Amino acid sequence: MAGMSHMHDFIGNPTTTASSTYTSMTATTTSGCALPADKAGYWVPALYRNGVKIAPSGTGLREQIYYRDNNLKVGTKIEPFPADFRMVTGNSMATSVADNPKLGKEIYWGCSDNSETGKPVAPVNCATGIISLHVGFPNCWDGVLTHSNDTTHVRWPSSGVCPAGYTHALPRVIERWEYRVGTSSSGIKLSSGPTYTAHADFWNTWNQTRLSSLVANCLNADVDCGKPTS
Repeated sequence: MAGMSHMHDFIGNPTTTASSTYTSMTATTTSGCALPADKAGYWVPALYRNGVKIAPSGTGLREQIYYRDNNLKVGTKIEPFPADFRMVTGNSMATSVADNPKLGKEIYWGCSDNSETGKPVAPVNCATGIISLHVGFPNCWDGVLTHSNDTTHVRWPSSGVCPAGYTHALPRVIERWEYRVGTSSSGIKLSSGPTYTAHADFWNTWNQTRLSSLVANCLNADVDCGKPTS
């Protein structure tokens, strides 16, 4: 919302603004992703080190979006996200690690070379000088589409099974961001506050036909499609 939020960094759809609509997002002829059909919007709060904004961009940095089904039992039928589906995961208002219960599980910090141990709840010192932020989204949906914020209508699966009332299994989206901060991670904060306020947004404005094809031919066919180029 214009004037109502903290600073964010965006990847994916290059037209994303506070005034974007589903129509404007899908009308763009370009994509910030390697796959042109992926016109979805992905964003996280901006990261600062000692008050200086660190952009998640530059030589040697990777910003990646994963679509998986590996937290669901084999054979689970995956549905594509419905058009205009929107969700947020994490707690931008957290006042402690405990207030953001997916920290250290679905949301965690690491290093660009994955040398960290476990799933740290705060940035770690990395020999590469590049830290990473991983944010996984829930992927069990109750079938209610709001066209505004569908966060309350999704849950995570348990032991590979979606909970009662949330039986629509969706792709598991994971955002992975990298930041070049140097070998010390001291002084890092987010625009939303301390690093335990980590959260992320996803807005499905894919080419819906292509998304449905990838879900059918990759996730449901149990085929690792790697990085499709078309």
